[in-house]
Amino acid sequence: MDSLIEAGSPAGHATRRCVLRTLFRAVAGAALASTLHACGGGGGVTAPEPPPPAPTPAPSPSPTPSAPIAAQMTVPTPVGYDAERLAAFNRLNEIRLSAGLGMVAQSTAMDQAAQAHADWMVANDLFSHQEQAGTPGFVATDWPLRDEAFGYVPVGGAEVMAASGHGSAEVDALVNGVYHRAGILAFEPVDVGIGWTGEAATHVATPLVIDITRPGTDTVRGWGQAPQDRIAGAAVWPVNGASGVPLRLGAESPNPVPAQDVLSLGTPVSVTVRETAAISAISFELKNVATGATVPTQLLRSGSDPNMLALRSFVALIPLNALSPDTTYMAMFTGTVTEVQRGESMVLSRSWSFTTGMK
Repeated sequence: MDSLIEAGSPAGHATRRCVLRTLFRAVAGAALASTLHACGGGGGVTAPEPPPPAPTPAPSPSPTPSAPIAAQMTVPTPVGYDAERLAAFNRLNEIRLSAGLGMVAQSTAMDQAAQAHADWMVANDLFSHQEQAGTPGFVATDWPLRDEAFGYVPVGGAEVMAASGHGSAEVDALVNGVYHRAGILAFEPVDVGIGWTGEAATHVATPLVIDITRPGTDTVRGWGQAPQDRIAGAAVWPVNGASGVPLRLGAESPNPVPAQDVLSLGTPVSVTVRETAAISAISFELKNVATGATVPTQLLRSGSDPNMLALRSFVALIPLNALSPDTTYMAMFTGTVTEVQRGESMVLSRSWSFTTGMK
């Protein structure tokens, strides 16, 4: 049986979704191929399990380097991880490399913060980014403060969370959403902290916590990293040539299309640029290659997002119905990228294709 993630707001709206069973494979030239492990049964837990709440941004102290470092194509092998955290770390970096971004390195300080929060959620039977003072295991209210409590000062970035699955599958579930994808595919983060526990409470089972950011105390790495040159400043997802792409968005929380059941929506396509720029769409379409039919979609961007969570550097197109199985789609984007401080704009165009899996 597939592991399930219960949908809803951090307060606990209760619908459910299936974690991805079949991982699509990136077959673009420099992409890394990998295979998703089949989802387990949630460790025998039969209580409802929560979905990933929306990632929360960090308030940002400003480091003073002159430019981002080059994309990190290798990072040290992490130490001290169990199998689940190592699988999550590896899958996160496979995704980033395949999208044309740099890898993120283990931060043992953030590991401690993320692990403390995963343990806190089980101890308090509450799936939320925010901890409550006076509760068992309380560290700090928000994730940036928890990171600081363990000695890491974050600049920008996000915390993303999932539950009721295994490490790599939970990462795949997160990147298939829109809000969580924006955090995972941000160019700049250089470090990551990962927490996971196999423990369960009534409403929270096997939570995964990922803090992904850059260090405000480091005047070199604190500026973040640039993407790989091959993507020319724009990361698309699913990547060009991907196969086995899931048909459905899943139970993203909050729902990016509130007028519809979130479980009826298809897997979104997206474009990400650097955080100092704003991206806007002139045209953005998704077409069935075999039939030429345009897929009904809704655009998600900063300024028109009903949940006011979309980053200015991220734009997505959300199919209003599940995608068809074993079908090739073509995404076509034309828009502008504006460097916010300088006000300089350029036209950006991207076309790419991918093929869905059977479910």
